[in-house]
Amino acid sequence: MAKQRRKRRRGAPAELPGSRKSKYPFPLSLLFNAKIFYVFFIVVMIASMGAIGFGNFGGSNSRRTTAPIVIDSTPAPTSDAQQWPAGPPPVIDASTAHVATIETSEGDIVIALSTEAPEAVNSFAFLAAKNFYDGVAFFYVDQNYFTQTGDPTCTGDGDRICSGLGGPGYTLAVEGIGKHERFSVVLIADSEGGLDVHGSQFRILYTADERLDGTETVFGIVIEGQDILTGLSDLSVCSVSTADDCQEDLSNALIIKDVTIRPVNATVLAEG
Repeated sequence: MAKQRRKRRRGAPAELPGSRKSKYPFPLSLLFNAKIFYVFFIVVMIASMGAIGFGNFGGSNSRRTTAPIVIDSTPAPTSDAQQWPAGPPPVIDASTAHVATIETSEGDIVIALSTEAPEAVNSFAFLAAKNFYDGVAFFYVDQNYFTQTGDPTCTGDGDRICSGLGGPGYTLAVEGIGKHERFSVVLIADSEGGLDVHGSQFRILYTADERLDGTETVFGIVIEGQDILTGLSDLSVCSVSTADDCQEDLSNALIIKDVTIRPVNATVLAEG
């Protein structure tokens, strides 16, 4: 029996070439070795997830730190309004008391004009006689401070872009005597720190502000029609303001229809 077992061992067929598992070249050996393949797969997945996370982090951070593009939307003043570079000629005796009636889309606003600001009053009368203010809007309203008008580019018809820069082509010297009281009518400073005031643009104050006394020209005070002014809603037009709640147009703004200047208890001297 032992001999037979030995014979069988001797008679067992020799292994044929290739009967053992063949060894594959390097790249394929990784794929066919399960353990190595799983380890390789996990490493690749971790690396991929890390790259994605880093990319998202870097992307969000770059969005937070990138400054927004700011476009200057303030247009140059455009208007077909008349210009008088030489300034207004004398049209009234501003040393006597006058009142101005501003006819608006909501009713009349009456202003007692100051005899202490003769240049401003004369200019106002001159522009009224030239129909300069007709169709012009109160393009800014802040019930905590003031409302502003007198820019010929700011109208309610939408034909022109309201620039907030329009005027008659001249400025006036500051007549800084009047007080900035509630409902005072003020020609605004033409530029910060300047010695002149605007030729046509004026504010009507909702709140007294003595800090501005002497820096602008107070040329009158509203004596009738205050309810029209207090009834206005806050307004800022987007072509002038960068406020988030600015309006695209002035279709709902208070519009000046006509301005008439009269001496007290006398006939009309300047009528637009």
